[in-house]
Amino acid sequence: MEQNIKCVVIKLHNEQFGIDIHQVRSIERLQSITVIPQTPSYVKGIVNLRGNVIPVIDLCQRLSMESSSYTDQTRLVVVTVKEIDVGLIVDAANEVMDISREQIQPTPTITQDKKINFLYGIAKLENQILILLDVEKLLSNDDVIHLEQLKELKENLGEGDEL
Repeated sequence: MEQNIKCVVIKLHNEQFGIDIHQVRSIERLQSITVIPQTPSYVKGIVNLRGNVIPVIDLCQRLSMESSSYTDQTRLVVVTVKEIDVGLIVDAANEVMDISREQIQPTPTITQDKKINFLYGIAKLENQILILLDVEKLLSNDDVIHLEQLKELKENLGEGDEL
């Protein structure tokens, strides 16, 4: 068993979170988002990323936090959730950190609710606490169905518009 895990450290407001680097495909600058009507409020729309259209989620809103203003530091962290590439809008994604498994504590029992089962654990570091996210559990089955529908929509739009 690996003694360390590598995490991409992301920032939402003044809080820092970690995502296992194996769950991250890329980190991109935020670009123009095409809004798709009638999606959950945290689904901001879709972007065309090097020829691939992917759904975009505001991670602050998904975690029931107030949305942040977009700045030059705002990033799109592209992850794969249940075989769908998804862009997560974060305030910043600045570093990759090695975390020893001994530093990771299970989430407190007060947070062990099905609604927030996407918390993988809490990393107690020298001068900070890092909340570890499991992106595979970040989206509900209903969310995945919505994202698959967005994926089908973009595939249909990309097939030459033959009607």
